[in-house]
Amino acid sequence: MGKINFSEVFNIDSFKKMSESLYEASGIPVGLIDVDGTIYIKTGWQDICTKFHRIHPNTCSRCLSSDKYINDHIKDSRYIEYRCLNNMWDIGVPIIIYGQHVATIFMGQFFYKDEEVDVEFFKRQARQFNFDEEEYIAALSKVPRWTRKKVKSIIDYYLGLVTTLAESGLRHLEYESSQKELAKNQKYLDTIFNSVNDAIFINDFNGNIVDANRRSYFMFNYSEDQLRKMNIIDMISSKSVITKEKMLQIFNKATNARPIVLECICKTKNNDEFWAEFNISSIRFEEKEEIVVSVRDITDRKLSELALQEEAYELENLRTEFFANISHELRTPLNIIFGAIQVIGAEIENKEKAVDKAKILNNLNVEKQNCFRLLRLINNLIDSTKLDSGYFELNMVNCNIVNIVEEITLSVADYINNNNLDLIFDTEIEEKIMACDLDKIERIMLNLLSNAVKFTPDGGKIFVNIIDGEEYITITVEDTGIGIPSQKLNIIFDRFRQVDKTFIRRHEGSGIGLSLVKSLVEMHNGSIYAESKYGMGTKFSVKLPVKVLSEGSLRQWDEKQISTKENYVERIKIEFSDIYK
Repeated sequence: MGKINFSEVFNIDSFKKMSESLYEASGIPVGLIDVDGTIYIKTGWQDICTKFHRIHPNTCSRCLSSDKYINDHIKDSRYIEYRCLNNMWDIGVPIIIYGQHVATIFMGQFFYKDEEVDVEFFKRQARQFNFDEEEYIAALSKVPRWTRKKVKSIIDYYLGLVTTLAESGLRHLEYESSQKELAKNQKYLDTIFNSVNDAIFINDFNGNIVDANRRSYFMFNYSEDQLRKMNIIDMISSKSVITKEKMLQIFNKATNARPIVLECICKTKNNDEFWAEFNISSIRFEEKEEIVVSVRDITDRKLSELALQEEAYELENLRTEFFANISHELRTPLNIIFGAIQVIGAEIENKEKAVDKAKILNNLNVEKQNCFRLLRLINNLIDSTKLDSGYFELNMVNCNIVNIVEEITLSVADYINNNNLDLIFDTEIEEKIMACDLDKIERIMLNLLSNAVKFTPDGGKIFVNIIDGEEYITITVEDTGIGIPSQKLNIIFDRFRQVDKTFIRRHEGSGIGLSLVKSLVEMHNGSIYAESKYGMGTKFSVKLPVKVLSEGSLRQWDEKQISTKENYVERIKIEFSDIYK
């Protein structure tokens, strides 16, 4: 067979519509380029590509070189993963028809979440090619960052899609070939008819089945004699809402030149259901015109699409919930501050009595607490953004983790006791030298302790324990508070998720804190998990690896410790600012 022209065997407009719908639902970009370099589809391509790299002749040359590299190395692979010359990841999945590489689906550009973006490289590139650095870096920040798990799911989806596209092109070529040979050799047609993987039905214009290939017997679990007594509408589940009248209308519209493709739910003799693609066209043979319906099982593809749509729907719900929650978290302290200002103003302007200093100081404290609360929320939002963009770094030093945890715990002892709670600290060891970021450990501990105070009623207890596991050390924060429902334990570390979503909840919070804690622990190559019995209390366990840096010393840690002590009071006020008892 000669060279296959991809645009002649594949409905590019249909795929473009599908790729646009997929991008709107899941944010996954799609590129379609044939082996000659013709770009058919570039849905969702990043600004950094379309406005910079593909515009400038030098960077465009890099893009074309990267495209060529993928095309040159992809034929014998299911897919190829490649960091392009402009320093971003791209994935290519080949479309092979009759052994010919006719086109490639590209998924890019993107970064992996677990790798650090070399921002300096892009800044140098902006200067080298006279890009507006601010706009160029802004475009860089929009490049998606995906987990390797998500990339694997997307690749699996594209592999299934490419198989469908390749088979669709193959079927089209086979169909053309069979049309040419039909008048010459009916036996050859029967061979083709029964060798394809799709179920094929020959019908009259009333939908009655005249003939069917072997694949249809297995797909629908009917015998040949049974199928010849049935109508094509009998193959379709009532869930598809396709009536016999509607199918007959489709038959009358179908022509050999313009086949009709539709998706529906089919049913077997045993009432098992599956998603199928119907390709409907008419054929004329020996002055007789009939309808050919090829049926392909597309269940796997539909499940992948539905899973991606469900994920997009969940993300949209989470986004809506987040903005509603953040609006509440911003409005509440602002209203309190505004109310306190009004009280102070009224007190000062009241000339009939002396100024009540105690009242003014009390309202100033209310204002300050709610300013700390706003500062805490803003800090958490900024840190979440830094984590997403890969700009959040650790400052690792060697230190005695036991002393660090003990000092942080004791620094909040008075606060906890003043809230009518008992604080108990215990440790299996007195010294454990390991590398960690002191500020981040403090952030982790203060967040867990503030949660314990927040959700523990008067008279309760909070326990902080250090357990030595030699290669690992485990820090636990346990309380006798209200606990967490078992069905909510799996979401408490998700960003913007809260156990209590209502606006009349007893305890304030943005749903960011525990997500940040989990990220900070994982940046230390550690893990965190929660155990809870509703109404009895909650226990958080932080497991950190014991590793010592080749550089650094206890002296460096001592200097850092002094700085940390000086900031304890303000940091505690910030972290505990949303507790009202």
